[in-house]
Amino acid sequence: MSHLRRRDFLSLTGLAAGGGLIGATLGRPLAMSQQAGLADVPDEILNPVEVSGDEAVPILGRLPGARRMYVLPADAGEHYLVGGHVMTRVARPVETGSVHEFVTFAGRTGAVMPRHAHLGSHAALLVLAGDVELEVNGQVWRMMRGDFANLPPGTPHGWTMRSDRSKIALFTMNDRVGSAFVAMGTALAAPTLPAPAEATIAPGRLAVASFGGDFQLQPAVAAPPAAVRVTNLVLPSTPGPYVLADGGGERFGGNTFLARNANTLGQFLFIITEGGPNGGVGAHFHARHFENFFALDGETLGWAHGKAVPLKSGDYFQAPPRNLHGFKLTQAYNRFAAFLTPGIFENFFTRGGNGQNGVGRQANTAAGSGTPPGRGGDSAAAGARGRGGTGRFGGPGGPDMFRQLSMSGRGPDGYPLDVHGAKLPLPPQDPVWTEGQRGAGNDIRERAALLAHAEAICGKPISREITPELRRALTLKPRPESFL
Repeated sequence: MSHLRRRDFLSLTGLAAGGGLIGATLGRPLAMSQQAGLADVPDEILNPVEVSGDEAVPILGRLPGARRMYVLPADAGEHYLVGGHVMTRVARPVETGSVHEFVTFAGRTGAVMPRHAHLGSHAALLVLAGDVELEVNGQVWRMMRGDFANLPPGTPHGWTMRSDRSKIALFTMNDRVGSAFVAMGTALAAPTLPAPAEATIAPGRLAVASFGGDFQLQPAVAAPPAAVRVTNLVLPSTPGPYVLADGGGERFGGNTFLARNANTLGQFLFIITEGGPNGGVGAHFHARHFENFFALDGETLGWAHGKAVPLKSGDYFQAPPRNLHGFKLTQAYNRFAAFLTPGIFENFFTRGGNGQNGVGRQANTAAGSGTPPGRGGDSAAAGARGRGGTGRFGGPGGPDMFRQLSMSGRGPDGYPLDVHGAKLPLPPQDPVWTEGQRGAGNDIRERAALLAHAEAICGKPISREITPELRRALTLKPRPESFL
């Protein structure tokens, strides 16, 4: 495939409106008066260029020790014994430019993280497996796989593992939470919990942690209440701590927000993306925000500067600003978590509107609400699915699709949406990514996909409904109880 064919293919690939990934979430382009104001936008924001050369080559299978695009397989990283837990550092300040951190904690029954607060760091916690009791502000929640907690700075919290396969993921802003956990732990060569292992952390270690990073012990609750199973499905519209049950949040097709800018003061977005095969996004980059993907179910094929990287449960993919990346879904049901920081990309998904808030598992059944109240749309366009194509509206020489997407709205920082297609020649493509994308019947599907996205950009109402394709995928979603 020539450079031009590769470039055209990856300008579009599968922008799967049917999975709710992109096609169903776009709105009207900037008005002419707004476009006239683009003269005030710095050129490095309006016309950025992706990184190239050695800096663009992704690091596969290990922590890079620098701010690079990298893919880390499940359970790989930097390991520490922290009381009755194995903590694995998946993204450290050196990899993120001190913007954020990501760790996982795995522990047997009885492992305890005492009540504490991060005074200067916002945290997001996602349960990956098992049965976890999480105390937040004096309330004790029983949490299982897929449950989520938003923990703003200063929120007292702590947890106890209630099953032998318990595991959580913890995303934190800034660069001082991980160092506190390291200070209270002991380095391990592998992510294996020794037997026997102490369930608690020694007081001396906890004291050291408070000097080593953002970790402040909080007084224990005198008479903690009994744990209550998390059932909340509604994402609040204000900042503050909250918990969400698996399936909860605000849904926009195949994307469900577990945290929006209103919940994090613009620091990050936390999104669950799910759907069936063939959905995805072609090669693009963001100039002003990180995208971090953590695979949960199925197999997501990541595109990392020309390399096709299968992402299975527990695998992590970091795309820093100005690094070309993409993905497509390959299994009957796929799910991954996306942590985007800062939250300037929210309007790309929401178009300034509201999604389906609190539908939960209703989305898996025919009884589930299809369209948000007060929002109609063209379900045929929402069901279109792209499989490659010219990647340009208006034929050869027409505007680049990602340019159109970027100009279709503004982020909360006042600048055009932060999404850009490749400006430089694309690297040779891994055939695993491109195989099977062309053949009999694909031209019709390509034209349908281009029409759907052109209509979205031109402002034709597009439904955010749970399409039949997405509904079929959601019926295969595994139950949290299967991971006890």
